[in-house]
Amino acid sequence: MGDNRFAAVGAIVLRGDDVLLVRHTYGGAAGQLINPSGFIKQGELPLDSLKREILEETGVEIEPLGLLAVRCSVKDWWLIFLAEHRAGESCTDNHENSEAIFMPCSEALNREDVTDATKTLIKLAQQKKIMTINPEYASLASSDGRVMFSLVGGK
Repeated sequence: MGDNRFAAVGAIVLRGDDVLLVRHTYGGAAGQLINPSGFIKQGELPLDSLKREILEETGVEIEPLGLLAVRCSVKDWWLIFLAEHRAGESCTDNHENSEAIFMPCSEALNREDVTDATKTLIKLAQQKKIMTINPEYASLASSDGRVMFSLVGGK
């Protein structure tokens, strides 16, 4: 399965008050710390892709909690999730990133080498306002992996 180069996933991965960041090695964010992300492979569902990408890039296993944000441009769409660390110690993949580290969210928000987009996502994650998998839809949907995200509760 190849990458589609259009639809991507990423996550703000929290371990307590720490956030998982990677130092990107290419593109506009080369040399900067960003949240881990990657393209969805053909035939892959977003949550499966998210778990795979985070594990491949950082050595960390995650549990997605919900959809945090969506960024769209004419060249790609990016689904960003909030996730919790489940297992594994962060390590670089020595390809797409030169460093994979957990650091306090407060430190990440004050560092000049963390991208503005990543800082925005960290702030959103701290508010814990996410769209979760809708359990009513999940029970009605077929077994092909379809999910619907929706806000839970609220006024």
